[in-house]
This record gives sequence, structure tokens and C-alpha cells, in this order.
Amino acid sequence: MPQETTNYTFTFLIVGIVVILFFVMFFYLLVIQLHRRRILHQKEVVDLKVQFEQTILQSQLEIQEQTFRNISQEIHDNIGQVLSLAKLNLNTIQPSAVGGTIALTEELLGKAIADLRDLSRSLNSEKITDIGLCRAIKHELGIIERVAKIKTVFNCLDEEVPLGNEQTIIAFRMMQEILNNILKHAKATLITASITTDDKHTAITINDNGQGFDVAKLNTAETGIGLKSIQQRCKLMDATCKIDTGPGKGTLIKIVIKNHINQCV
Repeated sequence: MPQETTNYTFTFLIVGIVVILFFVMFFYLLVIQLHRRRILHQKEVVDLKVQFEQTILQSQLEIQEQTFRNISQEIHDNIGQVLSLAKLNLNTIQPSAVGGTIALTEELLGKAIADLRDLSRSLNSEKITDIGLCRAIKHELGIIERVAKIKTVFNCLDEEVPLGNEQTIIAFRMMQEILNNILKHAKATLITASITTDDKHTAITINDNGQGFDVAKLNTAETGIGLKSIQQRCKLMDATCKIDTGPGKGTLIKIVIKNHINQCV
């Protein structure tokens, strides 16, 4: 009898251990499953947030480009024609009647027409994609050299940059933002830009010899607004943006874009 009791106790103990191990394993697997679900949920939340931010930025870019197109069309169709007509009328007046005033007025009108034509081309996204990124940036630097009296150097070995139309527009707008920041804040006398490409990437580099800035203070600095916009656009294109600068050392910005990605705008 004692032997049977011992066997029964031993069997009961084994069954109890097995049951306990089963529940331990069950709860362990349950915790792992819940942990995985929580991680998956967090990832979905992050993905939705990124997707939402990209959708908002994409909508902003579409609105911006439509606004630019409207302004460009208005400049070309109305203001430019009015100025051209005024210049034409000046040519019908006898210069001997009013001396050099007409010549000066005609020169100023000619400059205004040329500046408006440049502005119209810079705003019109269709023009940008038609002429290509290299020529568009070269044209923009030419305007800066002529108007702001800043020397510019531009290198682009291959005129055919392997970017889609939407990538080209976004890249050009980023360049405009960078150049605008240079003109407003850098106090530079030289701007150097280049575009290099390989099978997978297109790299856009722009360097100025201005006063530079402290990257750590971008959150409070006025210049930070434009650079944050550039970083947001890079995120939309799955591109990277590196900034090398410091007080008194100029600024180097390099943007690397993956070629032939899905169109963004």
C-alpha cells in the first residue's frame, strides 16, 4: 500500500509539473505573441505617420507647383506683353525730342522683360523638365551671377540626368531653396555647384564661401526653415541630405537621390 501511495504521489507530481510547464509555455508564447503584435502595431503607426506626412508634403508640393504655373502664365501672358508693348511704343517716338530719357527707359524696360522671362522660366515646372535639371540650374546660377553679382561655377558632365520629371522638379526646387538661403544669409562671393551621376544615384552638391552657421541652432535660426523644407523633400524622394558647415567656414550641402524611383508628385 505505501508503495502504491508513493507511485500515485509521484505520478500526481509528474502530471502537475507537466501541467505547470504547459501553462508556463502557453503564457510565454502568449506574451511573445502580444509583444510581436505590439511591435507590429507600433510599426504600422509609424508607417501611417510617415505616409500621412508624405501625403501632406506631396499635396503642398502639388499646390505650390500649380501656383507657380499660374504665376508663370500670368507673367508671360499679361505683364510681359504689356512691357513689350510699352517698349515697342517707345521705339515709335523720335529720340531727338526727349534726348537720352527714352534710351534709358527702353533699357530699363528691356531689363524688366528679361527678368520677368527668367522668373517665369524658374517658376514653370514644365519648362524645367523640358530643358533638364543641368540647364535649369545653370540658368538659375546665371541669374544670380547677373543680378546679385556673385561668381558662380557649375559642373555637370552629363546633360541627361537619370531622374524622372517629378524628381527633377523637386531637386530643382531644393536647389532654389538653397540658393535663396545663400543669398539671404551667407554673404558669399562664390557659389560652386555640381551634378554627378552613376547607375544608381544622382548627387547634387552646392558649396558657398559664406559665413556658415551652427547646425545645432537650426531650430531657432531663420535659416533652419528652408533647410528643414529641403530635408522633408528628401524624405519624400527617399534621398539623403548632408550639411557640412560651421561659423566662418562656408557651407557644403550634398543631396543624393536614387535614380528612377517611383514618381512622387
